[in-house]
Amino acid sequence: MRIGIDWGGTTIKAAIVDGANLRGFTRVETRVEAGVGAVLDDIASLVRVLGGQPESVGLAIPGEVRDDGRCWRLPNVPGFENVNIAAELQARVGCPIGVENDAIAAALAERLFGLGNTYRSFLLVTLGTGIGGGLVLDGEVRRGRAGFSGEIGHVLIDSSKDAWPCGCGRTGCMEAYAGTAGLLRCYCEVKGSDPVSGTETGSDPLPVTIKQIAETGGVTADAVWKQLGEALGTGLASINNILDLDAVVFTGGVSNSFAQVEPHLRKALKARAFAPPLSEIPLEVSKLGEHAGVIGAAHLPTERTASDSGRLFPTPKLPE
Repeated sequence: MRIGIDWGGTTIKAAIVDGANLRGFTRVETRVEAGVGAVLDDIASLVRVLGGQPESVGLAIPGEVRDDGRCWRLPNVPGFENVNIAAELQARVGCPIGVENDAIAAALAERLFGLGNTYRSFLLVTLGTGIGGGLVLDGEVRRGRAGFSGEIGHVLIDSSKDAWPCGCGRTGCMEAYAGTAGLLRCYCEVKGSDPVSGTETGSDPLPVTIKQIAETGGVTADAVWKQLGEALGTGLASINNILDLDAVVFTGGVSNSFAQVEPHLRKALKARAFAPPLSEIPLEVSKLGEHAGVIGAAHLPTERTASDSGRLFPTPKLPE
């Protein structure tokens, strides 16, 4: 029995995974302020809720993993710098653990069971609390020399002095405009509401997900889709100018609203791409939906290489 866990900035999702099929899917809120031990305890509890003794557990995390298994940083979940998440979780559940960045895990799922059967080289973009990317080149998932491949959320798209702040500590990142915090800020500015209370009177709750913003409809939702599309298109144009990919695949909250986002994204691509063919790249929504991270996570332990460093998908050595 394999268990996959997709740990996001707002929700932790888990399931028993067989290939691309899920059983016993469950989720809990991410207790961001509860501390390292409490969050890891919650993850271990999800494993126990699913029952039995798993042969392995794969964990997709919203940050990067060093070669020695330590977490580098989780921008939207503070306190995990240098924590060896795999060792901590193994001590709690008693089975082998695989840990990787959530977008890289989702890209693995897409390569194995999704549009990887159609496209050899693509960028998997996760849209949620943050903006992540998983890169597949010539059929291989690439995590990069240090595990930071695909960090598209922190591509600079606004260098002005008024650029919006990002959770990474810098300003002007794609994630600052296309992540949940940026979309919420856009929503509040258009609505003329307070970014803390949600309205001028403080009577209505703020939407906290793309789905909830979509349900508001009207001018506010339209402005959010425009900002999301323009931010994504601006960043992706620079990326595709370099890589000339076969496709960009989206997963996460955008899935149900991509028709509203795509025209703005495509317009930004056409304005900023080096040449027309680069702006005409196929834009796809993953058929694996919100489960791509869980599916990919479950397959992390078996996809781990036998290299000395133990890294997933190590960058091939250049000839000497």
